[in-house]
Amino acid sequence: MTNTSKFYQLLLLMSFLMVSIKSQTLDELKSKMINEWKSIALELVPSQQGEEVFPTYERRQWNFTENSEFLMKFERFSDKSGANRIMTFDGSGIVTFQGASNVIEGAFLCQFHMNKSLVLTLHTDDLVSTFNSYEKGNIAWVKDKPQDITLLSVPAFNKLAGQYFIGYDILYIKDNYLYMGDVDALGNEASIDQPSRGLCAPLIPFSDDTTPLTLEELKQEIVKGVWISIAKEVRPGLDSQGQVTTTFQTRQFTFPTDSSFNLVVTSFPGPGQTDALTEFEIVGKLEWEGDASAVVSGAQFAQFIVNELYLTPKTEQLAAQFNQNLPQGIDPFKVNQKTNLTQKDFPAFGLTKDSQIKENDLLYQRENRLFLGARPVDGRRPFPTERRTYSLSDDLIDPERTGSNPIIIFMSILIFSIWI
Repeated sequence: MTNTSKFYQLLLLMSFLMVSIKSQTLDELKSKMINEWKSIALELVPSQQGEEVFPTYERRQWNFTENSEFLMKFERFSDKSGANRIMTFDGSGIVTFQGASNVIEGAFLCQFHMNKSLVLTLHTDDLVSTFNSYEKGNIAWVKDKPQDITLLSVPAFNKLAGQYFIGYDILYIKDNYLYMGDVDALGNEASIDQPSRGLCAPLIPFSDDTTPLTLEELKQEIVKGVWISIAKEVRPGLDSQGQVTTTFQTRQFTFPTDSSFNLVVTSFPGPGQTDALTEFEIVGKLEWEGDASAVVSGAQFAQFIVNELYLTPKTEQLAAQFNQNLPQGIDPFKVNQKTNLTQKDFPAFGLTKDSQIKENDLLYQRENRLFLGARPVDGRRPFPTERRTYSLSDDLIDPERTGSNPIIIFMSILIFSIWI
C-alpha cells in the first residue's frame, strides 16, 4: 500500500473515531432515556425558610416511555435516616424539549408537563395542618391519604385551579447514567427564565445493581483513576457576610496510595464561564473509618486530613484582594502563581497556623464513577462526624474508563496496523 493510500485511510479512520465519541444528539438522548431509573442513594436537597437553609432528603424514580411520556415518583424525607417520610409525589405526563443547554454540552433543556396525573400524599400531622391552613375549602388534607391535584388549586404551592404543574429541567445521559438539573444552594428550582445550571447526582436503571465493592477492592480501584468533574458543580458556599451562596466548582482527585490524596478545586463565577477565579491544591492523608452501607451498599466512611494547602488566584482583582492586610509569613499573591497557605494565618478563609483542616466524608465507587459525600447545605465543612450528610455528591468520572474507551483503543490499534 502506498503512503498516499495509507494517509487517506488514516484520515478516514480518524474521522470515524471523532464521530464515534461526539456529543450525543437529541434523538440519541430520547432513545437512551427510555428506561426505568432510580436514585442511587438518598439525595440531599436544600430548602430555604426565611433566612435559614435546612436539609431535606429525596428519593426519585422516573420511567420514560416512547413518545416522550413519563411516570415519576418523588419521596421526601425530613432527615438522613430515610425513615421519616414527609410527602410523596406521583405524576405522569409528557416531556418536551426546548433546545441544547448552553452550559453542559450534550444536555438538553426540557419541560415536564404533569398533564396526565399528579397525586400528592402528606405523611405528617404538621404538614397536613400547614396545608389545611392555606386552603379555602377546596381540599381537606388527611394524613397518608393520596390527593389528586392534577387540576386543583394548591395554595401551599402557589398552584392555581385548572393549571397543570410544569417543571423546568435538563436531561443528560452519559455511560448509562441519567442526569437532571440541580437546584441552587438555596433550593430554588429552575424556571423558563433561569434554566438549570448544573447536574444533580445521577440516576441508574432499575436493573443496574452492581456488586458492592469490599473495602480492599475500593482501595485498589481509587488509586487507578484520575477522577474529574463531569460538569461545573453547583455547591453551597459562604459569602463575605457568612451567608449561604451558590458557587460553581470543578474537582480533580487522585490517590497516590490508598491512604493519601491530591485534590484540585477550581472555582468559577458561573456555570457557563471558562475563566476560573481561584484554584486550591490540597495534599493530604486518608483515614478509613468504617462501613457506610447506611448510605449505599459498598460505600466507606473516611476522614480527609489536609497536610498541604496552596491557593492560586486566577484574576488580578482577586490577587489584589488577597494581598490586602496580608498576614506575616505569606508570600504576596500573584496571578496564576500558587501561594503556600499550609499552617498559615489567613483570615479570609478562616485559616490559622494552629488549625488542621479535616473533613468526615465517604467514598463510593461503581464502574467508572467515584462519589464522595454531599456537602452540608449550610456551606460549611462536614466536620465533626455528626455533620456527615449521608448522601452522595455529584459524581466524578475517570475518563480512561468511559464507555467510548474500547472504541478508541480498537481504532488506535487499527490505525497503527495500517500505518506500518
